[in-house]
Amino acid sequence: MAAELPTRKAAAKMLQLLHALDLPQLWGHPGLNFEKLHGMIEPSSGEQLYSLRVGGSARTIVCLHQGPTLVLVTLHVQHDKAYRK
Repeated sequence: MAAELPTRKAAAKMLQLLHALDLPQLWGHPGLNFEKLHGMIEPSSGEQLYSLRVGGSARTIVCLHQGPTLVLVTLHVQHDKAYRK
């Protein structure tokens, strides 16, 4: 449980940062590592999935919905588990 607090704080900080960025800034932001997950599609919407660094080893999986709207799909404390199908 104690390990969850830093991840929650990092996720809140990431969300504040995302709110302040437009899409070109997001693509170029060095700390977020916004990257396309090739071959991974959100099953219910058919949207392409992307990865964002939350902090440390935590990652979130997101999709772009109808342009610049980001939808957070999942949050993974261990980034290696984030990329499993």
